Amino acid sequence: MKRALPYFAFLIFLGCGYLGYFGAVRIAYRHKQSTWFSSLEKQDAERLRQNSQTLLALGLSNLLIQNTPSALQNNLRSLAQIRSTARQELWPIIDLRFAEDYAMMARLEQRADNLEAAAAHQEAAKDLLRSLGWPDISDKAVADLADGQLRTRLKQ
Repeated sequence: MKRALPYFAFLIFLGCGYLGYFGAVRIAYRHKQSTWFSSLEKQDAERLRQNSQTLLALGLSNLLIQNTPSALQNNLRSLAQIRSTARQELWPIIDLRFAEDYAMMARLEQRADNLEAAAAHQEAAKDLLRSLGWPDISDKAVADLADGQLRTRLKQ
């Protein structure tokens, strides 16, 4: 036991050092974060910070999409979570992504001959596009939107 005592003391020393370093890094990060956008008013800087975090999350969710309805469904859940924390001024951008994902899901379900699910997703996409003020929400326009997104965003 006497031989193990220095090892225990050394482990405690390392643990305290790690916790101290971790705490210092967090404090330094918080201080540095408070100086970001310092040329702006505090309220404007916070709004810009929140908007950039939301748009980053939106961009990252775009990277995770695969060409399956289940992956798109997971992305819709992710978008709903992003929208719940986003500022209201960003909702139209997120709603457009919702509409694109619903249109892609409709197209994929249509290719899989699941016409009932395809029609439901197509209608959801149309409703969102209508709420965003899109002038042409015909079946062909939504299908063209889906095909364009499938070509550019998804791995074929």
